[in-house]
Amino acid sequence: MIRELIKSQELVWNLVKRDLKVRYKSSVLGFFWSFGKPLLHMLILWFVFTTVLRLPQFRERNPRMPFALHLLTGVLAWSFFAGGLTDAMYSIYANANLVKKVKLNPAVFPVASILSNLVNFLFALVVLFGFMFMYRVPLTPYFFFIAPVILIQVFFMLTLALVLSALFVFYRDVGSILEVVLTAWFYATPIIYPFWLAEAEIPRRFASWVYNLYLLNPMTPLVVAYRRMLFRPLLVPPEMPDARLVYYLLCTLILSGIFYVIFKWVFERFAVRFADEL
Repeated sequence: MIRELIKSQELVWNLVKRDLKVRYKSSVLGFFWSFGKPLLHMLILWFVFTTVLRLPQFRERNPRMPFALHLLTGVLAWSFFAGGLTDAMYSIYANANLVKKVKLNPAVFPVASILSNLVNFLFALVVLFGFMFMYRVPLTPYFFFIAPVILIQVFFMLTLALVLSALFVFYRDVGSILEVVLTAWFYATPIIYPFWLAEAEIPRRFASWVYNLYLLNPMTPLVVAYRRMLFRPLLVPPEMPDARLVYYLLCTLILSGIFYVIFKWVFERFAVRFADEL
């Protein structure tokens, strides 16, 4: 499949450009919404968790780390993840005319959806750097390690996109299920709260298997890694020890590889019936 997608790279990029144009067509604010919606989400969470539900442990442990930047980084990474998966899930169904009339690899549609969301995410990171400048956060060489973290997240998203886009063609309930799963997944990921707080509270309040299940979340090391690479001088002590963070990132990469093999097989089994079903 990867070889076929490389051969179709021109088509993929044309689809990416089309998705970006359609997304901002007839929009006064255009690109602003790719950052504006996560920013508004962050402001709501920031107000709630600094005014109504305070997290005093955060300021006590990392007094130099602005909670707004902690939140914004996690929300941006999550918006990329949730938005990319949702768009990819609808991609084949939304391009039914092309699937039925043109001989092509249908995987180009979920891939293009993920890549168009990646472009938005990269632009949003540029705005995040502006906020870092406002807060006078020093950049370190660790900043360049963001690139492999992004690649791991993209690979993980692509594996899920394959199975979601294929299943949605046959079962529309997948859309409602994904919406519920993403809501629960958001709170199971250290976006609002830091990882070390979950590590301290979950084993104390629940059975050990709940904490072990929590650690299986592939988005946890990705969100923690973004903050670690961007705000390393401010996160003392770190949200997660570096050696442990690398270990969990490798686990996410390996898990994504396993998912890719399985979901690629599922996608190819369903793909032969796309035209008939659509």
